[in-house]
Amino acid sequence: MVNWMSEPAQKFMVETLLFLGGLPWLIWRWLRSGRPSITPLPIINDGNGGKIVPLIATFSGLRGLPWIGFASNNLNPRLVIQSDGITYRIAMLRFRGWGDIIQVDVQSVGATVNLSFAFRDSLFTFDANVGSTMLAAQTLALLPDHIALTDRAKLLLMGGG
Repeated sequence: MVNWMSEPAQKFMVETLLFLGGLPWLIWRWLRSGRPSITPLPIINDGNGGKIVPLIATFSGLRGLPWIGFASNNLNPRLVIQSDGITYRIAMLRFRGWGDIIQVDVQSVGATVNLSFAFRDSLFTFDANVGSTMLAAQTLALLPDHIALTDRAKLLLMGGG
């Protein structure tokens, strides 16, 4: 029998076939297991009247294109709901007053549940992955009544999401 392929080439072929065969299974498993958590960490007081929302990650997105992020932070994300606005961290700590916020939306796919804050003077959004619809609803309930919510956010807040 003639060996027409070198040993490294054979190894590469086998690894490639294993990868390509296993990749659809991994994607299928990820999609099936990607359900939002039902037992989130609690929202805690910051000692100054604010509420610290536990986050998985934060992102800066483009308004109208919710799943495209420009910057992210999963090491030390932060969202604090205060009486006069929100303090958040993507790259650095920032504050936005309630008058700066146009609307808040909720987007979810799999285990990702994002609260998306759109700002009056910016094309960029602040997106916070809270990881559960329960925590998203609890966070929305902390917002003042005059903050505009999208239909999805209103539905979730009313318990239908």
